Amino acid sequence: MLTLMAAPILAAPGPLKTIQKFKGKTNSGYIVKFKEGVARKSLISKLKLNATVDWELLNGFAGVLDTNSLNTLRAHEDIEYIIEDGIMHTMTTQTNAPWGLHNFTYTYTYDSSAGSGVDIYVVDTGIYTSHSDFGGRASWGTSFGGYATSDGNGHGTHCAGTAAGTCYGVAKKANLITVKVLSDAGSGSTSDIVSGLNWVLTQSKSTGHPTIVSMSLSGSASTTLDNAVTSVVMGET
Repeated sequence: MLTLMAAPILAAPGPLKTIQKFKGKTNSGYIVKFKEGVARKSLISKLKLNATVDWELLNGFAGVLDTNSLNTLRAHEDIEYIIEDGIMHTMTTQTNAPWGLHNFTYTYTYDSSAGSGVDIYVVDTGIYTSHSDFGGRASWGTSFGGYATSDGNGHGTHCAGTAAGTCYGVAKKANLITVKVLSDAGSGSTSDIVSGLNWVLTQSKSTGHPTIVSMSLSGSASTTLDNAVTSVVMGET
């Protein structure tokens, strides 16, 4: 009796997804966004990926990936996109700026209760929380990136003062909460910023307070950061 064995037919691998480039300095890592409905923790574990952090906010993760891991993800049907983890900065400089970019007035009429009951999360270099101008309304929330729990740059404190300082602030009764995602040199990775936003959304849902997020950053365009900001604004995870 002659038995015929059919060789299995293997599907041809699909095209590899293009890795989105960041126009600027990166931290040599990548941000990976899974499609909606994909169980990220399960897939990260199954593929044995080196995930530094993962987020409910984006249904994705960040990490340093070798070539084999990258190619596996690029070919995987559950991946929405992969992008380089770029570095953002506190500010940029406009050269030859015209006089009069800012209009100054010498009186400011405001509602004395402005900001009462509102939480302002300052996603920046930190806040000098004990500064007298904050009147005990500033507190330390959290820090991402392994940075010290202090503002060694001053940019975050400046932004907090503009938002809710007693002297210079607009909403003088608001609570200020530090979310440090930038170094004392004023720069930080996109993944740390997303981690900060993920934390803010969780906290806001937990407290139920009216919430404002302050972010004064500059850097190249980032699909990941755009998506994270949209999710926070919409209150979605």
